[in-house]
Amino acid sequence: MKIISERAVKKDGIISLLKAKKNEVQQQGMRDANVRDCAAIMKYFAFLEEELKKPDHGLDEFSGSQKVAAFRATGDKFVSLSFEAISSIGPNGAVIHYAPKGDGTAGKMNAD
Repeated sequence: MKIISERAVKKDGIISLLKAKKNEVQQQGMRDANVRDCAAIMKYFAFLEEELKKPDHGLDEFSGSQKVAAFRATGDKFVSLSFEAISSIGPNGAVIHYAPKGDGTAGKMNAD
């Protein structure tokens, strides 16, 4: 037995539409948050550039994800991460939403 007929029309609800529409203050807040996050990521990249030159740097996917989280946490408006950093290299590089573990299985970073 069919519950919905072919004539049924799927329509977005008003709540979804209202949540999707952002006013100027919300839009500016998103832009400002993006600038702050990009600044943290650039600090992380600068750190990596120097650290990876050292042959005994010891960085792996997990320690890299912890370091970028630490740079983000220094922001004046930081509350929490919205999700774990996706820090992956080598065979893990193509794993969607990969989150390295601190159990010794994380791939080692290199300067290549």
